[in-house]
Amino acid sequence: MPSNRSGCRTRLPQLLIITIVAALLAGLLFLAIPYLQGRPLFPRGTTERMIEGTLVRISMDPEQEVYLLPLAGTGGESALAVATATPAILPTAGATATTQPLPTAAPPTVTPIPRTGCIIFTNYTVQAGDTLYSISRKFVTSITLMARHGISSTSLVPGAVISVPVGDPSCCTGGWRPYVVEEGDTWSGIAFSSGVATEVLLQTNGQPAGATLYLASVICVP
Repeated sequence: MPSNRSGCRTRLPQLLIITIVAALLAGLLFLAIPYLQGRPLFPRGTTERMIEGTLVRISMDPEQEVYLLPLAGTGGESALAVATATPAILPTAGATATTQPLPTAAPPTVTPIPRTGCIIFTNYTVQAGDTLYSISRKFVTSITLMARHGISSTSLVPGAVISVPVGDPSCCTGGWRPYVVEEGDTWSGIAFSSGVATEVLLQTNGQPAGATLYLASVICVP
């Protein structure tokens, strides 16, 4: 009998420990039930979709990559779709914008129109020995102006009548006379030959400073 009592005393602490452990496990299971009931079947961001007859699981990660994972037993093939975002181009630190000035258009220049309205024609009968130069000196005109009106060396047939272009005196006032510009003439050169200032010559002919002097045009000189 003493041995049976000793064995009972030995089993009592073991049973007590087992009972306590079982009670703790039961308590933990009781506390875990609400959590397990509210827990989703799949990780956050994972859903199931039926795509072309195949049940797949779609898992999205923070990097915007989409993985298509077929469930076991569906017979579908695995597929992977990756969504790549277009990188944004950010300005580099310390970079400064440079403003390029737009080229300014040059102001239009007014080009004087040669005075072609101050030309009249004088009939002349060609004499033997006449040349273009001698006729231009006789009528105070220029060979260029005559050529522009169809007079050439072949026109100088003795007895032929030609119409010689000359400056119209009615275009000049104040005792000034017409002058046909020849090759090599300049405003300052004509002014010097005429004994007047270049500014006076320009103003009298209605031209600004720096005006173009056209060959065979008619101007007024003193």
